[in-house]
Amino acid sequence: MLKLIWLKEMKEVLRDKKTFWFVVLMPTVILPALMGAGVYVGVKSVVQMHEAEKPFALDAPSPWREQIGAVLDEHERLVWQSEQRLSGEAELSAAVRAGEVDFALQLPAQFDPTQPVASEWQLYYNQADDVGQFASVEEALEPLFEQWRAQHRSNWSLTLEQAEVLNQPVTLNKVGTAAEREDLGQKLGGMLPYMLLLLCLMGAMMPALDIGAGEKERGTLETLLMAPQPRTTLVLAKFGVIVACSALVAVLTIASGLIWALVLGQVFAVNALVSAVSAIGAMDLLLILALLLPIIGFFSALLLALSVYARSFKEAQNYMAPINLVAILPAMVALFPGVELTTGLAWAPMVNVTLASKELIKGTMDYALLLPVFASNLLLAGLLLAFCCHWFRRESVLFR
Repeated sequence: MLKLIWLKEMKEVLRDKKTFWFVVLMPTVILPALMGAGVYVGVKSVVQMHEAEKPFALDAPSPWREQIGAVLDEHERLVWQSEQRLSGEAELSAAVRAGEVDFALQLPAQFDPTQPVASEWQLYYNQADDVGQFASVEEALEPLFEQWRAQHRSNWSLTLEQAEVLNQPVTLNKVGTAAEREDLGQKLGGMLPYMLLLLCLMGAMMPALDIGAGEKERGTLETLLMAPQPRTTLVLAKFGVIVACSALVAVLTIASGLIWALVLGQVFAVNALVSAVSAIGAMDLLLILALLLPIIGFFSALLLALSVYARSFKEAQNYMAPINLVAILPAMVALFPGVELTTGLAWAPMVNVTLASKELIKGTMDYALLLPVFASNLLLAGLLLAFCCHWFRRESVLFR
């Protein structure tokens, strides 16, 4: 009988094409398209900022003002506003804030490159809009700096090698020991658990609304309650439908994520991405899905209880809106640098799943910690399911 009720509820959910296409298209097409569009727009904006002309002002003593200004003005993307005779920090900062110039360069009043004295220059710019576009300033000045360095070497009778030793006696080369998979997993591995939790919640929300508050509005809940079956059977059937939809979202998200990563890696020749994704074993992916099942059960039981309690579809939506925080806040933990799965965090529900998933993606999982991770979330899901069964037996809840 449980199977028949489950099939009946599943047909109710699939009858609503919006729910079906949301469950299928969101993780496979809509979300990747939105993320791809966002990355494309962001990259294009940064490129435009780098390629745009940058007017600048210069405050320097003569005759170095003309020499330095001319050198900078020769750069294809730097335009010297030579008619602007600005001086002092206040005037230069005001010009940048007003948008009259993109940046302003200030030299000390006593600056003289012919003297063996180090100098400190000030570059005024709006750091809120800095995406690396001001690196062209140093790039344009480097030939002039090299000319002055050569003059000092000649005056001091130093060879180029001797000057380099004085400037940098030791070069420290950093050699990373982490595998490509571990390195990429540390940088990007927190994003997959974050997306999975949110999408699992969204995948459970639509069917929960439909087979709870939706049935109340359609008046079909009373008919179902007349069936000669315990209330627990009805709850388990509805619970199974929500779990199935949410689990389908999780599977599609992982599958589409891997496929898109491989495709983009091949198209843009990102070999590190392709090799890292290829290194993730099928067992690790199955373990991630297994860890998600108790979380899916938790979301399903919680959303079903709220949906049954609500008088209408709209009221249920209002109740479920704050539940997003339940998924977002624990999922964000995996994005924090330096946070790793420990014995203590392995018993923290939901947080442990995001951290364990990240470790599985990196390939550095301590498999002994999977037991407390799974057990703690399974216990939480079981308690909520028991509460949901109790909730469903109360007439004051079903017929508010």
